[in-house]
Amino acid sequence: IGLGNGVGYFIDSTALFLLDFYFTRGFAYGLQEEKRSMQNVITAAEWIAHCLSRFDLDSAETAITTSPLPPPLHDAFTNILQNLHSYKPYLPQSCLQQDDNSDDGTDEADDSSGAVLWAEERRVCEESPSSSQISSAYLDESVEKQKRMRISYTVSNLLGSHEFVAGNAEAYTSRFTSYITAVVGTVSAHKGVVGVVVGDHVHASFNAVKRCAGHAKSSVEAMVAVRDALVCQCIGVVSGVSSGDAHCGPLGSRELMTFCAIGKTVVAASAMERF
Repeated sequence: IGLGNGVGYFIDSTALFLLDFYFTRGFAYGLQEEKRSMQNVITAAEWIAHCLSRFDLDSAETAITTSPLPPPLHDAFTNILQNLHSYKPYLPQSCLQQDDNSDDGTDEADDSSGAVLWAEERRVCEESPSSSQISSAYLDESVEKQKRMRISYTVSNLLGSHEFVAGNAEAYTSRFTSYITAVVGTVSAHKGVVGVVVGDHVHASFNAVKRCAGHAKSSVEAMVAVRDALVCQCIGVVSGVSSGDAHCGPLGSRELMTFCAIGKTVVAASAMERF
């Protein structure tokens, strides 16, 4: 009887041990699987955030669609993506093209004129001073980021704007849209960057924001291509092109910063457009 009780106790103990072992192992496997799933979510979220920060909206949309994101995180990224799509067209090209600095060709510029990216993020603080109270240290910081570079600069002007505005606003809107589409697409294809649009004047730089080997030739070819693209639509455009040294970099205040090119090269391009 004693032996039987001992054997029974041994069997019960062994069974409990095995059950405990299997439950513990299953729990450990469950934790590992949950950890693996969370790591996949973290990796996907990091990649999506990286794409959104670079305004690579197509890659971000693909990642949001295919990644195993929890519904709240998926909805949050989707809302951010929609917002970026809505105001991306209003952002400066100098920000959107800040990562494209590679070129296989040779550059005409001297040693001090390599393309330098100074895309300054907009910095707004709760205790930010007004424009009249900007500290000298901040101004010194902005001055340090100004670089003397060899660039090419173009200024384009849509002809006949006054007559179209006075006549048919709808026709002018269509005409202006075709004009902007042609200039932005052609300048980008020739490794230039559209800097600012003032009325029907479009300013663009080559080798200022991103590297453009043979920028003088590229700028001329770009303006010729714009003219050829618009002439078949009976849209006239006149352009001024100039190459030379300029001071390039961010200018502005803490509330608003923009990339600028300043110098005789810019003035010459504007003058050539007018005459």
